[in-house]
Amino acid sequence: MVEDDPTAGRTPRDVLLEGLLGRLREFVAAPLTPGSHVVRGLLPPTEMDRGARVVLWDGRDLGTSYALEVPLLDGDGGEIPHDQVIGALRVCIAQRQVLGPPFLDDGFALPVFDARCHFLRTVDAPPLTLADAVYLPLLSLGPASGAAPVSDDVEEDAEADGDGDGDGAEWRLLGFMLVDERYARYYVRWTETGEVWGLDFCMRDEAGKVDSRGGTADMIFPALASSHDLGRFRRPVSDIRCQAVYDLTAWC
Repeated sequence: MVEDDPTAGRTPRDVLLEGLLGRLREFVAAPLTPGSHVVRGLLPPTEMDRGARVVLWDGRDLGTSYALEVPLLDGDGGEIPHDQVIGALRVCIAQRQVLGPPFLDDGFALPVFDARCHFLRTVDAPPLTLADAVYLPLLSLGPASGAAPVSDDVEEDAEADGDGDGDGAEWRLLGFMLVDERYARYYVRWTETGEVWGLDFCMRDEAGKVDSRGGTADMIFPALASSHDLGRFRRPVSDIRCQAVYDLTAWC
């Protein structure tokens, strides 16, 4: 229904900007690139601009600030996954010299580099760091302060059973740990039983390359849990912080 649509009343551009802002705010204090470049701002495009502008600086001297003008959609008009946005931004920062001369932003008198074309050339295979891989399941599984529903189907089934509350089974993200270079563990409370589970996701593929599949954790984990298929992946390990550990490294 329209009243349940979180995007109702917002323009498509605003929806894209809000998603990008949610991803970039991580880097307001933490470096986007090793040792430098934190995010000073995200400027929504004006009617004259050709894209959003990500404003960067070194976190100490405002005189180091500049902006990269980036697209909100890929070449086919589709939304760009936010993990790929971060990787493409890093490429544009490292290769800023190929972007051409800057021009001034009318509102803040910042030098702006038109990074749109270079961004799109690199966005399909951007370099990701191990820290990115750890962050993606956190982004996918939701904030620790809120509960995430398993699926719309679960809620509909609960209502059909006469439950009336429509809550369905949910999980809450409680914590996480990068165990080693290969995998990380994410602690969730399954609210249907109150149990805390550890979910192990892969951080690197077989070739050792950083793996971005953790971004699909919110689809894989609830599908296995709601179908009662999660038990097949239980690991014979003891973790004092949870009742069971499940190995989902083959999935995420």
